[in-house]
Amino acid sequence: MNVKDANYIISALNHVAELVTALAYDVEQQAWEGIEDHAGMSGARPIAAVQLAQPALEDAARQHQQAAAPAAEPEPQVTLEQIRGVLARLSGRGLTEQVRQMILNTGANKLSEVDPAKYPALLAEARRLSDA
Repeated sequence: MNVKDANYIISALNHVAELVTALAYDVEQQAWEGIEDHAGMSGARPIAAVQLAQPALEDAARQHQQAAAPAAEPEPQVTLEQIRGVLARLSGRGLTEQVRQMILNTGANKLSEVDPAKYPALLAEARRLSDA
């Protein structure tokens, strides 16, 4: 058995144990509700049902899973200067009208007004036009 399969089985068994413990707790709660009303019962309720909640272990398991997951490569930052350079070359090749339309398609009237979140798409479109 490989480690991945073993971890999957262990995780499933832990979930089963949590469910059984929760069921035992619920049964205990129901049983004690009827007894506490009795005149002879005084004092605090004894603790009997095991509680498996261990936040520190759950956090450690979550961190382990996140560390094992492949990290997504961060997208390279596109700067206004990069876009300006590509668009200037396109404009110099006589494609000024297409450059203007690309800027308008972003919802801005001029390049300096373009939302930085739209820079990657604008740069990709400009490069496609440049390669055509």
